[in-house]
Amino acid sequence: MKPVGAPALLLVAATAAAAAPPLEPARFTLDNGMTFLVVERPGRPLVAAVWVVRGGSASDPPGRRGLAHVVEHLLYAGSRTIGTRDWEKEAPLLRRWERLYEQSVRRGAAVSGLDRVERRLNAVQRPGAYSSIYTRAAALGIDAVTRHDSTAFQTLVPKEKLELWFWMESDRLLEPVFRGFRRELAVVEQERRQRIDSTPAGTWFELFDAAYWGAGHPYAHSPAGERLEVARLLPADARSHFETHYRPDRLVAVLVGDLSPERARDLAKRYFGRLDRAGRARGGEAGDAAGAEKVAKPALESLEGSCACRSQVEIRYPTVPFEAGGDPVALDVLAGLLNSRSGRLYRDLVVGEGRVAFGASAEHVSRSLAGYFAVRIEAGEGVGPEELIPAWDRLLGRLRAGRAGDAELERVRRQLLTDSWRQLKQDAGLAQRLAAAEALGGWRQLTEWLDAAAAVSADDLERVIDRWLRPVDRAVLSLTRTGNAGP
Repeated sequence: MKPVGAPALLLVAATAAAAAPPLEPARFTLDNGMTFLVVERPGRPLVAAVWVVRGGSASDPPGRRGLAHVVEHLLYAGSRTIGTRDWEKEAPLLRRWERLYEQSVRRGAAVSGLDRVERRLNAVQRPGAYSSIYTRAAALGIDAVTRHDSTAFQTLVPKEKLELWFWMESDRLLEPVFRGFRRELAVVEQERRQRIDSTPAGTWFELFDAAYWGAGHPYAHSPAGERLEVARLLPADARSHFETHYRPDRLVAVLVGDLSPERARDLAKRYFGRLDRAGRARGGEAGDAAGAEKVAKPALESLEGSCACRSQVEIRYPTVPFEAGGDPVALDVLAGLLNSRSGRLYRDLVVGEGRVAFGASAEHVSRSLAGYFAVRIEAGEGVGPEELIPAWDRLLGRLRAGRAGDAELERVRRQLLTDSWRQLKQDAGLAQRLAAAEALGGWRQLTEWLDAAAAVSADDLERVIDRWLRPVDRAVLSLTRTGNAGP
């Protein structure tokens, strides 16, 4: 599943509220601290179920980049109940395999007996059992995604099988068994190759992130992790991450569909109520991102390179951490003003007098610790990256001088509203966005965002451009087209 930034989730969800009935999910918290949101939609055959942990790749310890992503995969391996033919026989074999595997990793060489024990384990394990149970129950959309600040798990389950979801999800949180460890490391590596390494500019953008945030910053690496560090992860690392971050007081679950809040509460108490808040803590309270400062200033650097892709640039400006109102919302609206075929980027750079670009887009990313505003421009034929930055500066100057008219701002808000309502008519979309908002600080941020966005004026856009989109603060990635080049 393609990661989507929390601001985008909040953006589309909030604007939809203007067209939808007032959003007021039932909210309750179990004694162990786990939070639930329930939106009752009678007549729906499926219930959209999402749960989120407040902990993603930003929590990866130094030297273990990719750990959160690996744990996400391992949680599909099942429990003492699911994924095994005989737990009493499997348990001692698993402990022996883990000891041998740790020796092989630390030595950097094969250890006698490891493969033999693994073959015996394969005879008593049932790979894929977790997903198979859901598939036989006609569940759909079984997926998970690790982002920088959170990890989310989602399912669409038939309403008559809702209790199965409560048992399955609580069971893997209560007694997870991280079996198939080497197999899951290989899957994580394959995902990285597909998403980053195999794309012409993927590795360059990863390097740009590292240079932009600076060494040691929790956002300086992608959720995919770093290949060599992932290869050296141990089952003990995965258990430590799970015990630290997957505590019930760090979990949010959202259910949307044909169920009453009363039934949801009863099932939540029966199943998720088994999770022990105190039993999950290790080494004190877990921080949002490995002890990073709340507003960490990026290490602003520029990067130049070449790849077998269109010449292009990404221009990035540091902004602020996520919040539902104020400058972040005005920057969201500014991105909307620039995007789409009727936006300023397309009109000025792709089809306007300059015609320097093949394509262009803007986004405002607000995460828990910090944010940035980015513009990405792909060059037209015969145009080099050195021509793209001046073209963007001229566009920004025209936007400052000419301002945005009321009609243009209204068009942006209307387009956002239309797109949002289309997505939020789907139960899964609403569940995902509610979970993202609640994990960031409260679901009411959705409607708060709408109120703030409706009040954004041309003066607000001018103010945030002057305050945040300053050339002296920006970092630039410039890539020149070539047939045989890379970082």
